[in-house]
Amino acid sequence: MPDFRFGSRHRCHPNRILTLLLLALAGTTGAARSQDSSVDLTSIGIEAVMNMEVTSVSKKPETLRDSPAAVYVITSEDIRRSGATSLPDLLRLVPGVQVARVNSSTWAVGVRGFTSSLSRSLLVLIDGRSVYSPLFAGVYWDAQDTLFNDIERIEVIRGPGATLWGANAVNGVINIITKSAQATQGAYASLRLGNEDRLVATGRFGSKTSGNVAFRTFAKFSDRDAQFHADGDDYDGWHMALAGFRLDADPQNQDHLSFQGSAYSGSAGARSTITTYTSPYLRIDEEDTDLWGADLLGQWKHRLGGNSETTLQLYYDRTHRSQSAFQEDRDTFDVDFRHLIQVGSRHDLLWGAGYRITSGDTESVPTIQFSPPDRTDDVWSAFVQDEIRLVPSRWTLTIGSKFEHNDYNGFDCQPNIRLLFSPGPRHVLWSAISRALRIPSRVESDLSITALLEPTTPTFIRVVGTKDFEPERLVAYEAGYRVEAAKRLFLDFAVFYNDYDQLLSLEPGTPFTETSPPPNHTVIPIFFRNKMTAKAGGAELAYEWQPLDVWRLSGSYSYLRLNAVSAADSGDTTTAGSIEGSSPRHMAGLRSALDLPRSFSLDMTLRYVGSLPRQRVEGYTEMDVMFSRRLTHGIEVSLAGQNLLSRHHAEFAGGATEIERSFLGRFVRRW
Repeated sequence: MPDFRFGSRHRCHPNRILTLLLLALAGTTGAARSQDSSVDLTSIGIEAVMNMEVTSVSKKPETLRDSPAAVYVITSEDIRRSGATSLPDLLRLVPGVQVARVNSSTWAVGVRGFTSSLSRSLLVLIDGRSVYSPLFAGVYWDAQDTLFNDIERIEVIRGPGATLWGANAVNGVINIITKSAQATQGAYASLRLGNEDRLVATGRFGSKTSGNVAFRTFAKFSDRDAQFHADGDDYDGWHMALAGFRLDADPQNQDHLSFQGSAYSGSAGARSTITTYTSPYLRIDEEDTDLWGADLLGQWKHRLGGNSETTLQLYYDRTHRSQSAFQEDRDTFDVDFRHLIQVGSRHDLLWGAGYRITSGDTESVPTIQFSPPDRTDDVWSAFVQDEIRLVPSRWTLTIGSKFEHNDYNGFDCQPNIRLLFSPGPRHVLWSAISRALRIPSRVESDLSITALLEPTTPTFIRVVGTKDFEPERLVAYEAGYRVEAAKRLFLDFAVFYNDYDQLLSLEPGTPFTETSPPPNHTVIPIFFRNKMTAKAGGAELAYEWQPLDVWRLSGSYSYLRLNAVSAADSGDTTTAGSIEGSSPRHMAGLRSALDLPRSFSLDMTLRYVGSLPRQRVEGYTEMDVMFSRRLTHGIEVSLAGQNLLSRHHAEFAGGATEIERSFLGRFVRRW
């Protein structure tokens, strides 16, 4: 793998950036013209929203109108006009999804509550490849990147998706779907310069071989400044480089093959508090976290006639993460097969099976230990789901279940039943009952982490994983209503009630004296257990309104009420408050997209996030603005300002790091 790493305190190297762009544009010998140029609002009607394609709800193409779930689609046009420069920032567009930036490279993301920097109980996929880490049951957002211009859409399911996607799709599924190589022919280059996103450079070239195989190559480099620190210690700069390719071919009319891969490398500045067993027992390390990885993904779709088809998908993923106190190397191989069969005129039967093996090797300081340090786990799975048109075009019933066996807790099933009713061509009501599980991670099963409590005695707290940790369980009840209320107005409303059981709790044990390593010290053990329950309820409203052909307004409001309770025999006095106080009760957003004469456009986003008492964050309102113009010869220029209403503000873990106001300029050329 080429070494693209940069130290966070190093300035970006122009020659390396140029090399990346040249790699992406290598082979530009034909007179190809980019096919993914931007569109204007006059070409997109409100009726297109109801007919937008969605695949994540049923693992087959269907319209948003026919999707019996709370799903939101971020289109490529939304992405282009958002001004966002990271994947988590794009998710701020989705109602019911909380995104809080912790520092330059870390985000806390939650769907319908349970917001944490681990993004726990949330399944994130890129073209069907899971980026969920089984080490700590979460997502490393600083390692997830792709060219925004290559993203076709991002589908976000609020609520469980475990029946089709498996364990850990508890509170939501985020599926990032990139464009085929056929749709990205020609060349594309983009350069962003700003005070926070100091440099984001991307390049891509796509063409076809003589055998009609479409391909693209791409590269991206980003150099981001540290966020605001009251002590002036700007340690959290973030730098990433990414390169990759994609091939698409249709060797026969009924077959489609795709093969893609990418590799990334970078560093993210981090501050770590490391406990030792010798005086002074603590040290503060500020050191870059080294990140690199690579992945390969292949997919074969074979149409069998009618609506029937088979899909075979394989991927391999390699990740490396090294920080001052801990290092992990992980390899994952996954194979997935599914078969869609049209049975008669009223049944779409979908079934499939999969296997995943993942192996992680860890190294760490003495106060952070995984036992065993190296572990390999596999997951066997199968699912079946039947979509039954009870009354064609009016009543549709979907029923199915996932069956999985994993090495932590053995066999489990995750069923759901969904009902969709269309009283008229512009109205859809849906409801669902689902069961989903978050299976234990290595943290809850194998981790022992020790932290200093009191230095004079000395006394330590030790959090200890347990092999008896059970999956966290959810039974979710949902209902929704979508309506094209008028020719220029679309409304989407959803309500939910989530009943959680066996949630993680921290249970104190009996203190003891430990003589090794010396000196003698007292240890207060804390054990992971399942002695917490929670109820969450709420509502989400989203709308699209196009008052003029050239002006579109979209907005959202979400309400959440979350109540977590410890079991009667639990000694945990902190976790319930942390769950309740880390997710906002109210969130709202308003976006305006306006096309102006002479190919100018003006985009504005206003968002409100309620207070997070446990994170010491007050409610805040922020605004982003972007002013763009499309010129001839495929050129587009933009100026954007983000977080304009305050010089800096806290979004999570208040007091440590605050997010700064930023400005950037963007130059894009397609040819």
